[in-house]
Amino acid sequence: MRIMTTLAVACALASPALLAAQAQRDDSVKRAATQPLRDTRIEKDKIPEILQLAASAPYSAIGLKSCTAIADEIQRLDAALGPDVDQPAPKKGEGSAIAAAAARAAVNSLIPGLGVVRVLTGADKAQRRAEAAVFAGAVRRGYLKGMGLQRGCRVPAAPPASAVNDRQELPADDN
Repeated sequence: MRIMTTLAVACALASPALLAAQAQRDDSVKRAATQPLRDTRIEKDKIPEILQLAASAPYSAIGLKSCTAIADEIQRLDAALGPDVDQPAPKKGEGSAIAAAAARAAVNSLIPGLGVVRVLTGADKAQRRAEAAVFAGAVRRGYLKGMGLQRGCRVPAAPPASAVNDRQELPADDN
């Protein structure tokens, strides 16, 4: 009974109406606040089709006969994954990261035994499946860019020249 009451409170706190102001500032705060809905499988994240395909065959070359076909698939992966390491990432303020972390901590503290709840509802398994699909999508994007580089394709079907070095180097230590 106590868990059900706690879940009801968490769901009420995570309602979109109450989070409207925070969600406008940063989507990660909204995502953190609605985490109990995903943990209890009331709300489910859908894995994008391009990531499901990447997970099923990350090194498939079927249908990739041209640089245009490679670029199209890379752009679909970019839409699902966000920018690649060879692209500048959008800058976010430090305050939004702190707000998201605080929201995650506050919401997670509302549900006692959250780990057990996640296992019982299947949310833990769903999260592992989603993480595997994201990893496979990143691997596939790298494979496609390597294929595009080998074929002499231009960006986005290949990495930019600035990302291709003759020699790998470790970054300088800031200490």
